[in-house]
Amino acid sequence: MAIVSFLLSVAEPSGFWITIIKAFENVTNNYVLAIIFLTVIIKLIWTPIDMFNKRSQQKMSMVQAQMQPELDIINKKYAKDPNLLKQKQNEVYKKYNGKSMGGCFLMLVFMILNLTIFFSLFSGLNVMGSYKISESYDTLKYAYANCLNVANNYLIENPEKQDIFLNYENISFEIDYENNEIVMYQTTDEEKVKLDSEPFKNDFSFEVKEDVDGTIQTVKKSSNVYIVNLINGLNEKILNEKILKEDAVEGSEEKIKFTVEDAVKKSSFSLIKEKYLETKESFLWIDNIWISDSPFNQSIVDYNGYVSQVGKNNVEENEEIIYNSFMLQLKSSQSKTNGYFILPILCILASVLTMLLTSKVGNKNNQTKQNKLLLIILPIIFGIFALLYNSVFAIYMLISQIMAAITLPLQNLILNSIDKRKSKKVEEKVEIDYTRKF
Repeated sequence: MAIVSFLLSVAEPSGFWITIIKAFENVTNNYVLAIIFLTVIIKLIWTPIDMFNKRSQQKMSMVQAQMQPELDIINKKYAKDPNLLKQKQNEVYKKYNGKSMGGCFLMLVFMILNLTIFFSLFSGLNVMGSYKISESYDTLKYAYANCLNVANNYLIENPEKQDIFLNYENISFEIDYENNEIVMYQTTDEEKVKLDSEPFKNDFSFEVKEDVDGTIQTVKKSSNVYIVNLINGLNEKILNEKILKEDAVEGSEEKIKFTVEDAVKKSSFSLIKEKYLETKESFLWIDNIWISDSPFNQSIVDYNGYVSQVGKNNVEENEEIIYNSFMLQLKSSQSKTNGYFILPILCILASVLTMLLTSKVGNKNNQTKQNKLLLIILPIIFGIFALLYNSVFAIYMLISQIMAAITLPLQNLILNSIDKRKSKKVEEKVEIDYTRKF
C-alpha cells in the first residue's frame, strides 16, 4: 500500500484505451505486459478486417488489369483528338466505376480506422506518461516533505535536542501505513527509539493574513510555499540555532556549515530511495518505461527534463527548489542509462519485415515506386516515434509489427486458397458449358 498525493500536478487520464489498459494492468500488475496483451488482442481482432481490405485491394487490381487494355487502345486510337480521347476514357471509367468505387471506399475506411487507433493510443500513452512521471515525483515529494515536517515539529518541541542530528546516520523515517503517520526514529547500539510522529500529509497548504491593496485579507498559500519554508529552515523558533557544526575547509579560512536541514535531507534519503524503487516502472534493459530507449537519456531526469515531460502548465511556483532539494541526490545515486537504441532499431527492422511480407502477399504486378518508397519511409517513421517518445509506445509499435509479420503469411494462405477455389469453380463452369455445346 502506498500513500500518494491527492494533489497530483497532472490529472489522471481517462478514455477508451486508458480504461482498457488499466483493466489489463490490474490483472498483470505490470504496465508493459498490459500493453503487450492489448496489442496482441487488437491485432487478432484487426486481422480479419485487414484480410478483407487486402481482398478488396486485389479486386481493385483485377479491375485495373481489365480496364488497362481498353485504355491503351483508346489512348492509341484517339491520341490526336484530346477531347474525344477524354470522352472515351470517361466511358471506360464509368463502365468499371461500380467495381472500383466499393474497393476505394473500403480502403479509405480501413485507413481511417488504422490511423485512429494508432494516434489515439499514441496520445493516450503520452498523457499517461506525463501522469505517471508526475505521480512518481509527487509521491517522493510528499514523502520528503513529511520527513521535514516531523523533524521540524520535533525541534520546535525539543529545541535543545537538535544535536542528535549530528549523527544523522542514526536518524531514520518510516511511513506507518496502518495509522497514516510519518515516524522519526533514532537507532543506537541498544535499541531503536521513536522520537516523534506526525500525520502523513498530502496537502501542506495554509492560510495567512496579508495586506492586499490596503485591505487585510485571508490568502491561501500552496503546499509548495510551506515545503520550501521547511527546506530553507525558516521556522522562527529554530532559525538562530539551526547550524549544528562548522567544518573548516583545508587550506582556506572558509567554513562549511552543517545544518539541521542538511542532516534531515541525508537521513530521509533512505525513505526517498525506498519510495522511488517502489514506484519506478522498468522493463528488461529499460530502467524507466516512460522515457525513450536511448543511451542519451537517464532514467531520472533533471528539473528541465521533468518540466518538459509534464508540461509547464502543470508545474507550480517554487517547484524547482523542491525538485532539486532531493531529486539531485536521488539522480546521482539511482539514475541509469535508460537504453541503447534497442527498441527503435527493433521497430525499424520489424517494420521492414512487415512491409516486405506485405509486398509478397500483394499482387506482384503492383510493385510500384510508391510501394518501394513506403518500404523506406514507414520504418523510418516508426523509428522516429520510438526514439522521441516513451518506451511504452515503442513496445506497442514493436509488438504490433511482430503480430503483423506473424499474421501476414496466414492471410496469404487464406487468400490464395480462396483464389484457387474460385478459379476451380470457373474452370468447372467453362468445362460444363463446353460439353453442353456438343
